[in-house]
Amino acid sequence: MWIGVDPGGKDAFGLAILNDDGRFSTHCFSCADEAIKHLGERPAGIGIDAPMWWSSGPSGDRRADQWIRKQYQIRSGTVQTTNSLRGACLVQGALFAERARQLFPAVPITEAHPKAVLRALGHTWSEFSEFCSAFSINGIAENEHRQEAFVSAVAAREGFEGRWPIDLGKKRHECEQDRV
Repeated sequence: MWIGVDPGGKDAFGLAILNDDGRFSTHCFSCADEAIKHLGERPAGIGIDAPMWWSSGPSGDRRADQWIRKQYQIRSGTVQTTNSLRGACLVQGALFAERARQLFPAVPITEAHPKAVLRALGHTWSEFSEFCSAFSINGIAENEHRQEAFVSAVAAREGFEGRWPIDLGKKRHECEQDRV
């Protein structure tokens, strides 16, 4: 099973659980701890729509984010610098990763950019929903937080299964933390 997370505040913390057979469920919670309690067995991987490492450089801008914005002509409001993100994304995303590692120490965790993923694939959410048959996924998530969690789960699966081989965390500016 693959987990996708879209950290947010009250009733806006999206969680998606994507099974290998294409079945999935999506949920909304109010914090990382509520979402973690919903996990059962160890997931194969987790995708989180939040920064998983920091930069001490100007605006907290990271090389990975710069590459995504340039590569896919994405405006800075979609792939933001860490200094411009809301607290729930930053804090709850990192806390979810920490809690997941406490439960499952070896689980691979990746940072996901669901809006950028959709842009890179050339799809809107509704087009992606129709396109999902290519991923052996059935159904549609009900709101933006659930949708972004769902795309984050797909990104984790495709990345950790080796179908999306680019790892943007490998090349960092000197002012960026080691993502590990």
